[in-house]
Amino acid sequence: MKKVIISLLVAGAVAAANAQDKALLETLVKKGMLTQQEAAQIAKDSVAVTPATKSTKSIKIFGGAQGWYSWGKNSVKSGSKTFGQQNGFTLRYVKLGIEADVGGGWSAEVVTDFGMEGASKNYLDKVVASKKIDLDYINGTLQLGLRKVNMGYEQNMDDFGQLAVERSVATYFFTRYEGKNFGSRTVGVFWDGNITQVDGLYYGAAVTSGVSEGGVTNYITEAQDSSALSFWANMGYKNVADVKGETLSYDIGVNFGYAPQGMNDDIRYTKKGSVWGINPYATLNWRGLTLIGEFFLQQAEDYTLGRNGVGRTPMGANFTAAYKMDIGEWGAIEPVFRGSYVSTNGMGLRSAYSGDDLGDVNQAMTFYGGVNWYATTAVKTSLGYEFAYYDQGDASVERVYGNTVWAQVQVLF
Repeated sequence: MKKVIISLLVAGAVAAANAQDKALLETLVKKGMLTQQEAAQIAKDSVAVTPATKSTKSIKIFGGAQGWYSWGKNSVKSGSKTFGQQNGFTLRYVKLGIEADVGGGWSAEVVTDFGMEGASKNYLDKVVASKKIDLDYINGTLQLGLRKVNMGYEQNMDDFGQLAVERSVATYFFTRYEGKNFGSRTVGVFWDGNITQVDGLYYGAAVTSGVSEGGVTNYITEAQDSSALSFWANMGYKNVADVKGETLSYDIGVNFGYAPQGMNDDIRYTKKGSVWGINPYATLNWRGLTLIGEFFLQQAEDYTLGRNGVGRTPMGANFTAAYKMDIGEWGAIEPVFRGSYVSTNGMGLRSAYSGDDLGDVNQAMTFYGGVNWYATTAVKTSLGYEFAYYDQGDASVERVYGNTVWAQVQVLF
């Protein structure tokens, strides 16, 4: 057993450098923990994993999997259209990532996703080369590659760190499918900086491709569909305060984006139109309580057939409250509530849970209630229910009720 355990330790050490292996084995022999014969056998059996470049300082491997059961149905209460129900199991996210520090402030990160949406993005979740910069008045990280832009607080929360099982109808509308090419993942140059003179003050900027997640069939391989760049900026302030001996942390900020040719769809749109949007947000964490609020406002040129570039001004909001409580050896439990609202200003809406195209429905309100159980920091089980109310539609979907139930198990490593 001693030999097996030490072999595992050495196997982990060899991933850093062979020279360290030799020194470690020599030290263990000197301390009498190994014989010379055992050390020679371990060195012979060990498989060395070495980086391609000598400057590489560290390599980290991480990942996780999230499986769902979901049931949902949209029921038309006023109108002639009908929808089928959605009922089944799926692997929502299956991620594996590698992060390497190659020295000199440079690093690289590659995250793959083999889950439900993996094929639409070539199974790539994030691919960036990063350079940390720390000068007198410039402090931050410059990145080149594929990642999410700063638009939508809930959208930019980690997929494995969501409080509700699924993102809201407002998040989907403004950062994914309906706000074509306006948010979520895309390819470009990104800057995330800090104002060193004011502790907690941060900002960011990005210039990206004009195509993004949800805007085309595959926004990575179809880069030729980008005929204009998109521009993004953000600023915020986060800090901690002491309230009666308890730490209160908060984050207040605003995201902004402009896509000159962001509104486009090969089927529905006759030409490309511009879209800009603003997204203020605020968060608070205190004694297990988490509060998150955000607001969306966008202005878009609508070139769907017959509309000839008419201006649309959709708006919406999310509010989320969660309270995490320790339950001893059982881990922690976290009730969650979320409300979400969207007014599309005539742009039409797609249901978040199922992808049902609700056509000319103009507004939606959804209410989510659920609970998360953290058996450990790496294992989370969730149950959630969401009621949705869609109205102000055309004659076929004048008023629609939606009901959705989720069950989720998530494991990280």
